[in-house]
Amino acid sequence: MPAPRCPVVVGRTGELAAVRSALAATRLGRGSTTALLGPAGIGKSRLAREAVVAAEAWGIPALTGRAVPHGDATAFRPIAEALLAGLRRHEGFDARPELGRLVPRWRVDDRPEGSVLVLAEAVLRLLQDLAPDGLLLVLEDLHWADPETLSVVEFLADNTERVALLLTARDEPDAVAQLTDALARRGACTVRILAPLTAPEIDAMIDACGIDTLVDTADRQALRRRSAGLPLLVEELLGAEPGVVPRSVAESVRTRLAAFPDDGRAALQAAAVLGERFDWRVLADTVGLDETAALAVLRETIRSGMIEPAEQDEFRFRHALVRDAVLADLLPPERAAWAARALAAVRHRQPELDGPWCDVAADLALTAGDRAAAAEVLLEAGRRNLARGALLSAETTLRRAREVSDDPTAVDELLAEVLTSAGKTEEAAAISRRLLDAAPHAAAARVRLARVHVRAGRWAAAEAELRQVPTDGADGLRAMVVRATVALEDARPDDAAHLAAAAHERGPVDVRVEALLLLSRLARRSDLDEAEALALRARTLAEQHGLAHAAARAAYERAIAGVQETLRVDLLAEARARVAALGDLAGVAVLDLQETAIRNARWEAEEAVAAATRCITASRRLHLATLPKALVLDAAARAYLGEQAEAQLAEAQALAPDDTHLRGEIAQVRAMWALDRGDDTAAHAHLEEAMTQFARRPDEVTGSPGVGLWLMTTVACDAGRIAPPEPPDPLTNRWNRGMARFAEAIARGRRGDRAGALTAFDEAEDTLRSPVDIGWHRLQARRLVAGAALVDGWGEPARWLAADLPKVEARGRERWAAALRGQLRRAGVAVPRRTTTVVPAVLREKGLTSRESEVLVLVAEGLDNREIAARLVLSVRTVEKHVERLLAKTGAARRPALVAEAVRLLGGRRDS
Repeated sequence: MPAPRCPVVVGRTGELAAVRSALAATRLGRGSTTALLGPAGIGKSRLAREAVVAAEAWGIPALTGRAVPHGDATAFRPIAEALLAGLRRHEGFDARPELGRLVPRWRVDDRPEGSVLVLAEAVLRLLQDLAPDGLLLVLEDLHWADPETLSVVEFLADNTERVALLLTARDEPDAVAQLTDALARRGACTVRILAPLTAPEIDAMIDACGIDTLVDTADRQALRRRSAGLPLLVEELLGAEPGVVPRSVAESVRTRLAAFPDDGRAALQAAAVLGERFDWRVLADTVGLDETAALAVLRETIRSGMIEPAEQDEFRFRHALVRDAVLADLLPPERAAWAARALAAVRHRQPELDGPWCDVAADLALTAGDRAAAAEVLLEAGRRNLARGALLSAETTLRRAREVSDDPTAVDELLAEVLTSAGKTEEAAAISRRLLDAAPHAAAARVRLARVHVRAGRWAAAEAELRQVPTDGADGLRAMVVRATVALEDARPDDAAHLAAAAHERGPVDVRVEALLLLSRLARRSDLDEAEALALRARTLAEQHGLAHAAARAAYERAIAGVQETLRVDLLAEARARVAALGDLAGVAVLDLQETAIRNARWEAEEAVAAATRCITASRRLHLATLPKALVLDAAARAYLGEQAEAQLAEAQALAPDDTHLRGEIAQVRAMWALDRGDDTAAHAHLEEAMTQFARRPDEVTGSPGVGLWLMTTVACDAGRIAPPEPPDPLTNRWNRGMARFAEAIARGRRGDRAGALTAFDEAEDTLRSPVDIGWHRLQARRLVAGAALVDGWGEPARWLAADLPKVEARGRERWAAALRGQLRRAGVAVPRRTTTVVPAVLREKGLTSRESEVLVLVAEGLDNREIAARLVLSVRTVEKHVERLLAKTGAARRPALVAEAVRLLGGRRDS
């Protein structure tokens, strides 16, 4: 179908405004010059037509002239064309002898030609005579104009009155560019460089053209890429068949190709086969030119507007359609021949095929018809991508290799490894089973499938495969480290440590790295410093041997070990970004799980829910072993918000019915819910259940805060207990160490050791406060300690309770706050009234709540969200939500406007 023409001008608001301003100035007797510069097809002529339409609508005469390519050039052609059009409506001008060089019928044959300056003055006088009330003079395509024409244009731009001079030309380093730059520097010309349309502007143009069939996102993306943002090409592509070069573009490229000498034409054809971007030295080898000749040819192609420099040694086609047109003009045998020559040149220049050269070589091999070479190159590319940890690139490359390979076994082996590393366990398992069926006695295939089962949390299935793997050789060592992982998950830490140590001592580098990471995980139960050091050793070893993905895993294991004490979420974020960049989706899920746990410890419930949701979503999609724990941690986060999330707990238990550690974690979440309601007896019962479940697998590595809570409630709920129970495992986590000291404070107070009780209390406070406050556990522990201290007569329980009450109220924990007020009454202290903010009428009219009013007052003071959160004892995320609602309710667009509105609503006060 014919190319549609867009009925509106898209994306040129600034340029249209400049043209209309120039037209308005002519009506006030002022002259102006505007230059529109840009590549072919950018829309210069369309804007010139819009200028003519606007001029005619305002009753301003418009004259248009156009320069033509040098093969058909006439001196002063654009000016003569414009003036002849004007003179058809006007006679009687007295400067005819001077203008005879432009107007044939005014020529005086025996009169010598005057200078260009005299001619320019005559043109200026003629324009002023033609434009008593203003005139638009459009001179197009001045990149083809002769030097004399440009001299007249310069004179007009410097001296014109009542004339809006509009110039168009390509933005190339030529005489026009020098002229417009000079005019712009002395304020005689406004230069507008037309930029390519943006993606939204291209979409708007498509919609304005009324093309209902182009609704698929992929089709639109392809059109955006091929058009390079040029409005003319957008229209041409809309009128062409999908994937077909528009006829006008093909003819234009064919004409330009025919004008090149043989070397130039061959270079363009070879470049098109190499790709949209190409290395000029590879191109020279392909065409058979020395470097000097190749550069000379490239210079000519740049002048033609078909090629442009890119980066360093690279050049590129100016538009994707130009390359498509050159390729379409080649016969299939010609294309294959150029591809074969280019492949040889690539192998000569880049024998290692590093970086993108693997993909380039594979594409050339396919174009040359050599599928075997293409499969070999793509397999090597996949192997290298995996080695540098680029899992997404490795997966994409290997899928291409599989499509062209006659025997995909080697490709499948590597693809299964990539998918396992990325956490795509279902497809990895399917490929691994297929490989195992083809080679039932291959130990490597069984180890590979066992790894997939471990990644998916299918421990029994992994063990079943490993039992059939011999213990000797490289496969036996790789099986050994997988066995260690299974042992760790099966609560057999001694077996896991023995196997990991043996694998580290005897295995190849990749096995040694994995063994160090397992030993690091084991060390977390007793020595966090040792755990971090082992992870660092693993990372250093991986980096030394170029194992990028293993290094990234070591980095995040080190981050996990490090944050157990510091609770620094920034370390987790850095590790997550690195793992995500590699495409390790399972690793990202693990780090999201860890962030959930750390956010919970920091009492940042909203952020914890967000991290848990990410982990749950990924775990469901990829069938990862992280799903049950993520559901439990999500329920814990919601408990901090006062929500009872039994559905998550039930699903987690159904997913792992035999996991006694998970059952203990579920009981601990129910205990948290009870503590939040002030029901200490019910909480202790749930925590007893948790410890019972933990005891069923006594060697399970756990840092569950349920252990510390159990110590606390055991002492607090039993008035006759004068010593805390023994914890089930080393208390490596700060929250458990802190709560153990609080439990010791209660016990010492009962024994009458008031000084010892206060010492333990202070030590517990320091442990839980620094370096990041573990707020929920600390305040719950203080409540339990205060209750015991009231009975046993030590410390300052009334002061503790009075200090904590507003913090708990600020969190909206009503039942917990009620328990604190009850303790204060038992202490004989006047209970402070619950702090509520009286909402002024002007704020009530806007629907603001009490809490929103408090936030608004602090916004008016100029505090940022973090400062407001600290002042009101809220999380930053909660404050952000309040501010979002304040923006909506006040109608303020941004924070500065909200501050101004807050000051106005509060009667000019910036204080509380």
